[in-house]
Amino acid sequence: MAINVWSGANAACVLLCLTAARSLAADYPDASVNEVVVTATRVPEPVDKALEPVLLIGRAALEDSLAVDVGDVLRFHAGLDVGRTGGPGQPLSLFIRGTNSDQSIVMIDGVRINSGTQALAPLMNLSPELFDRIEIVKGPRSAIYGTDAIGGVVNLITRTDGSSGADIMLSYGRYGTGEFTVDGNYAVGGTAVQAALTGQQSAGFPTYAADTLDSGYRNLSGTAAITTHIGDMELGARYYQATGATQYANAVYKADFTAFQSFTPLNEDFTNSVFAVHASGDVTDIWHTRLTLSRVVDDLRQEQNDPYAATDEGDFDYTSRGTLDWQNDVKIAGDWLKQTLTFGAIVYNEHTNSLSYGTGYSVDTHAQTYYLQDQLEFGRSRVLLATGVAHYSEFGDHATWNAEYGYAVTANTLLIASAGTAFRAPSATDRFGDGGTPNLLPESSRNFEVGIKSRIDSNQEVTFAAFQNTITDLIEFVNDPANRVYGGENRNVDRARIRGLEASWDLRLDPWSVRAEGSLQDPRDLVDDTQLLRRAKHSFTLAGARKIGTGEIGMELLLAGPRPDLDVVSSDPMQDGGYLLAAIYGKLNLTPAWSVSTRLENALNRRYELASGYNTAGRSVSVATRYGFR
Repeated sequence: MAINVWSGANAACVLLCLTAARSLAADYPDASVNEVVVTATRVPEPVDKALEPVLLIGRAALEDSLAVDVGDVLRFHAGLDVGRTGGPGQPLSLFIRGTNSDQSIVMIDGVRINSGTQALAPLMNLSPELFDRIEIVKGPRSAIYGTDAIGGVVNLITRTDGSSGADIMLSYGRYGTGEFTVDGNYAVGGTAVQAALTGQQSAGFPTYAADTLDSGYRNLSGTAAITTHIGDMELGARYYQATGATQYANAVYKADFTAFQSFTPLNEDFTNSVFAVHASGDVTDIWHTRLTLSRVVDDLRQEQNDPYAATDEGDFDYTSRGTLDWQNDVKIAGDWLKQTLTFGAIVYNEHTNSLSYGTGYSVDTHAQTYYLQDQLEFGRSRVLLATGVAHYSEFGDHATWNAEYGYAVTANTLLIASAGTAFRAPSATDRFGDGGTPNLLPESSRNFEVGIKSRIDSNQEVTFAAFQNTITDLIEFVNDPANRVYGGENRNVDRARIRGLEASWDLRLDPWSVRAEGSLQDPRDLVDDTQLLRRAKHSFTLAGARKIGTGEIGMELLLAGPRPDLDVVSSDPMQDGGYLLAAIYGKLNLTPAWSVSTRLENALNRRYELASGYNTAGRSVSVATRYGFR
């Protein structure tokens, strides 16, 4: 279904908003846009000084979104393509800078939560209400994080800071979607305790465009953390868990595969959890060390039996991963040279267990990553050099690196040039699932980038980046009539190249805030010279808000180009149309502790698809109220 949104009215709307935004920048010359990010280099650094392309989504934006999951937050940023196969709780894919959805790391508080079966993270189960901010780093980061960091890294930071007290939130909206959140902090002496609980339930809407039966969703999620200090040492523990159930539809095709014949409602249960303990402290005046032990569980189970299985049980995907992450930071400050040396190791043992359409496996994977990173600052120059070596018993060692250079043309303008490599180790499903091949090689990438970051004044910043990412040994299912069981097998045969331009402008000046982002990219399959599926060549986002008395009103626009896809019935190549989404939100502070907010999503009531044949939400309204006991 192709939908043409490139009308004169839409273009005029975008131009009008841009004109207003430029006017605001000229009229208000005083505010700071500087923030700190940790994920890019594992150590804190100002966003506007980072050599890496980074994006930070703060707590205010998460609250204003009134979103069921983080996918609805990420999609309003250019260069982050989101694919959905239905409504709340249905599978959600994130494509960073045109890379595949399994080629980016997703973390909670620095702990990777990608499953070992499909290498995907359960983004559809992550409620924004549990997190204080989201840090996104685009580009290769395997040197310091290991496998999967080809497209980038998404790090969700839970809510731990704040004065002692508690907050509650209630919301309700279209499709019978309701949510409650309760969170609290308590600090005494050198000890701080935090806990949060959120519950979500939605009647949903039909998963397939051709279906009429709603698919519901429920999710109960929570976090808890405790941190204490003993002398110069910090000790802490964190826990995150999401558990619930998702309804979905099983589609039965007609014999000639020209249309669906019927839909059967089905259910699946999920549990996602992260438990981590850490200890950190200063070894010397310049040497800081941190040791983190974590365990991640990703458990997805269908309630109905698999008709192809030898036993009476439903399909499932299970991952448990225990990880040791040891990081050391040595900071040396001289008269003309500042240096931060970061080194450490990531060691994990992963167990995966899966059954799908009668094909099952149970696999244990052991891997180690050793990394070394050096950051230098002298004169107007900043340099980052990093290298990492990952060892897998299945395919040996795989080395990656990053080299980045920044030159401060002025005190507020930084020119950047960088290069780097990354990899994705084959998942357990790639190796042992339907059509799996045990001896697959890792997917590899090589990225080159140039960019500029400039603070026009104390309240606004502009960025620009041009990049090229070439990915080789991509794993692809290859048809093979000789394989009578699966009709083919997974092989390292594909290659892709992604070229792109990105630009952003950020203004923060009370009472106004404006953000504009644009992305032009060419995600191309080099084997058959076609555009990669479900990724738009161009996207543009614009967000603006203004405080009015004790309230605030804001708007978000997303303009996305058409994307190639495969027809959900015939699997023939097709193209989903581009679309324009508009969201309007408002907030009123009735008292310093009590606020009411509302959000109108898809205000233009656009009919669009993020995956061929699957529904997306129409125009919908949500209302929320928050109260703080502080």
